[in-house]
Amino acid sequence: NAAPVHSVGGQKLVAPAEAGHVSLPVRTGEELRLCHFVETAHGFPAIEDVLSGRGLERVYAWICEEAGTPAKADAAAIMSACDAGDPLAVSTVSTFVRFLGRVSGDLALNHLPFGGVFLAGGVARAMAPHFARFGFSDAFRDKGRFSDFMKNFPVHVIEDDYAALSGSAAHLSRISA
Repeated sequence: NAAPVHSVGGQKLVAPAEAGHVSLPVRTGEELRLCHFVETAHGFPAIEDVLSGRGLERVYAWICEEAGTPAKADAAAIMSACDAGDPLAVSTVSTFVRFLGRVSGDLALNHLPFGGVFLAGGVARAMAPHFARFGFSDAFRDKGRFSDFMKNFPVHVIEDDYAALSGSAAHLSRISA
């Protein structure tokens, strides 16, 4: 999911959000076909239906179906196959990275995070080595007349699996003191 973090009175406030459940941003006919494919899972094509571990698996199933070779694989197998050069897995990861860039850029325009965009979780870490190759930055900044403005938002990948838990613990210790 995604949530904005605001600085308020010297503290961080994480506003509740369900940004992962909004509509998948589609720009091409190919992406529209993917949208129709993933909407069969829940009757609505949400961002999370593509940008999650199980979303990666759905994208792979769609890529394979489009290629005429229906198949399924788990996220770890897809990433391994991509690293080994399998064309269907490479296409899957490329599609995922472009959507991640586009959605992250959309969220950045919505919230104007001048302190940066922070991607967390195992999927983000697994994708990070592929960002340059598959155009994450281009997709992030592809906002028409706002493309140059998007350079104001650095993107970081959080490596610490316990960052959210540590932050929550720190917050609780401050409010209970």
